Amino acid sequence: MKAKIGIVANKLYMDTGLIPSSYRAYVNNEYVESVERAGGIPVLLPVISNLEDVKDMINGLDGIILSGGYDLNPCLYNEEPLPQCGYTIDEVDVFYLEVVRKAVELSIPLFGICKGTQAINVCLNGSLYQDLNSQVEKCLKHTQQAPKYMGTHSIVVDKDSFLYDVLGESAMVNSYHHQSVKKLGDNLKITATANDGIVEAIESISGSFICGVQFHPEMMAAFDNKLMINLFKKFINICSKGE
Repeated sequence: MKAKIGIVANKLYMDTGLIPSSYRAYVNNEYVESVERAGGIPVLLPVISNLEDVKDMINGLDGIILSGGYDLNPCLYNEEPLPQCGYTIDEVDVFYLEVVRKAVELSIPLFGICKGTQAINVCLNGSLYQDLNSQVEKCLKHTQQAPKYMGTHSIVVDKDSFLYDVLGESAMVNSYHHQSVKKLGDNLKITATANDGIVEAIESISGSFICGVQFHPEMMAAFDNKLMINLFKKFINICSKGE
């Protein structure tokens, strides 16, 4: 039986002209394609307002992917917003955090991507750089101006990690973020960094499986990048085995 993988969705404001001022539940289709290519069954998890229902919503899933999206509200990690902090939606942010909490409680494997990684870190008592360019000296270009399937900077991967078995000691990754892990959350370790020291991946030290990456493997996998397809396959294999 194939693993059922929940994909945490966002809210997207749409004004089509026919139905103005409409919010839609969405994920970019690359997430769906990547799960399918890797042999799983994607299940969309829309943002819900009643957080008490989150546990029932995700119970029975084999794994969860937390997708990318807008910035996290800095108030969630006890900081005031800087001028460079981007657009935030509170109901989306608190939903993400609750999904992480309940997934940990139910021992459901988690794979965070971009904002999903940041949500995992914040949920586990970590914090974020609100804006790398203004807060980190000599940082690389982390918001690329290149096709999304292209890797534009390298990462160095820890040998003792989930990622190492797929990516090896280093890999070229794409980059669409201006925030990243600052204070590391509880029960997490850093497993990949860019050459400027910015955290590019985190994993759980013990307990249920957690991995978060700051880049977007789904964008690369959708364009037939074998390394990134294998990354999803390895995650789904863990979900299938219930490790």
